[in-house]
Amino acid sequence: MERSTRQSTTSSHATNPATTPNPTATNPTANPASLELPDTHASNASARTDNSTHSGAIGRRQFLAGSAGLAIAGFVGLAGLGGLLAACSDTGGSANADPGADDGAAPAATDTAAADTSPITFVFLPDASSADMSASREAVSEGIKAASGRDAEIMTTTDYNVAIEALASGSAGMALLGAEGYVQANRKNPSVQACFTNSDENGTLDEACYYSRICVRTEDAEAYKQGSSYTLTPLEGKSFSFVSATSTSGFKVPSAKIVAEFGLESNELLLENGSFFSSVLLGGSHQGSVVNLLNGDADAAAFDDIDVDMYLTLISGEKNMPGAVYAVRDDADEPFTDVHGKQFTIIASTPVLNAPFCFNEDVVDQASRDAIVAYFCSEAIAGDERIFSDPSDESAHALFVRDTPETCLLPVDDAWYEPIRKMG
Repeated sequence: MERSTRQSTTSSHATNPATTPNPTATNPTANPASLELPDTHASNASARTDNSTHSGAIGRRQFLAGSAGLAIAGFVGLAGLGGLLAACSDTGGSANADPGADDGAAPAATDTAAADTSPITFVFLPDASSADMSASREAVSEGIKAASGRDAEIMTTTDYNVAIEALASGSAGMALLGAEGYVQANRKNPSVQACFTNSDENGTLDEACYYSRICVRTEDAEAYKQGSSYTLTPLEGKSFSFVSATSTSGFKVPSAKIVAEFGLESNELLLENGSFFSSVLLGGSHQGSVVNLLNGDADAAAFDDIDVDMYLTLISGEKNMPGAVYAVRDDADEPFTDVHGKQFTIIASTPVLNAPFCFNEDVVDQASRDAIVAYFCSEAIAGDERIFSDPSDESAHALFVRDTPETCLLPVDDAWYEPIRKMG
């Protein structure tokens, strides 16, 4: 999730089904109504501010530990992806918060925190900027107010770079970014610091990960079969859709996997039309990348689970594992209305560190930060179904799913995301 934002009024439905082509070449298969590629420096991007099959089940920790399931390890240069494994199974640093210490009551705003009464602007990535996520954004705004006594202004975006730049420049004081987006924002401005993220099912950071997936249309999946497993080999020369060049699970992680698999020099080749892929598309959001795949614009695509699975039904296989088949629900909203019922199959899946909520510490004072962290890591937020949806409600739209009563938000710090930096 990423500077000098030009703010203008746009629809809050930020996910766009139109294809965003890579600028290095014209894609003849792109939708005529396609978006222009957002400028890397966000000069022409828009933002809106308002006041509102695998045998046997394995856990994420086991999946992380299996180097055979993580070809990315060779690219990272950490034996067996030890750095990422440590981050997912070692609660060192300030990530050592004890969720059991919370008595369930939300901390009240302190007089000190309320001393600065200026609004805090919170910027969301495109995936959380759509109309169906408005209740979640409102809940975040209300939480900031309850914790700090300060109003919150919500900024929605249509471009990852806009969110990163807004936080790093100080146009926004808080954001929910992907791990790679956070690293980029922190590199631009060290005052941008991770503060908390969503826990695993046990209320810890041991397995606080989600999944980056490489997928193909189900009718094409047989071409990627290799015995009882799947191979990436047929991807070379195909058309491919990433989410954004600054997306963790929609580019950084899947591109590292492909680089390691094919022995490429860098992932930059994967963004050039005609270099490794015949053409490269950017979906602009995880939903957009799914649509690029299912409408035929791309032969394969990368996207995560947490931003799209509420629009999907698992048809067969094990959730998030290679061979799993998903179909778009018949009641899925935009941008899925033209691909209802269409299916894709996962051919590769890699766990990713959960996304951090972040502060720009030059913008949000220490007292406000302390109050907000305490409040958001309490039951007041964990029990809010606008932020943590009920897993039994398949139609719910929220930032996270509360898989168990222990699921919550926990403090983290910059060091917890060091494995992402080491990916290069």
